[in-house]
Amino acid sequence: MYPTGKLAFICGVFAFGIFGLTSTLTAFAAPTVELSPTCGPADPGFNVVINANGFAANSTIGWKLVGSDSKIPLYGYFESNSTGGFNDVTFADDLKEDHYKMYFANDVNNDGTFDIGAARVYANLTLPCEK
Repeated sequence: MYPTGKLAFICGVFAFGIFGLTSTLTAFAAPTVELSPTCGPADPGFNVVINANGFAANSTIGWKLVGSDSKIPLYGYFESNSTGGFNDVTFADDLKEDHYKMYFANDVNNDGTFDIGAARVYANLTLPCEK
């Protein structure tokens, strides 16, 4: 049998290893983005709440609203917090009726081009809402 001190040490190392592994896996998880609402009126426009997680911490996240014709009527930037997320609002206006994809990825130098190798994620936005 193990002495009590040695058993406690082994349990502590095991617990620390599991905690370290789960922290590492969480850090490399794919980014996620949720929009609310996911549809709206084309005119006069509406607020879109964006809840994002899983990006690089304290970094610039670029976004582009891409229509089915591959044109980009709206784009912009958000700053992620210390855990790689953000919760912010943008205004969607002057958009034609379409099914859009709102893409997000790191753009550290704000040049309008997503960083090479950056994880990209999108959420759907439809104008108008289906009845």
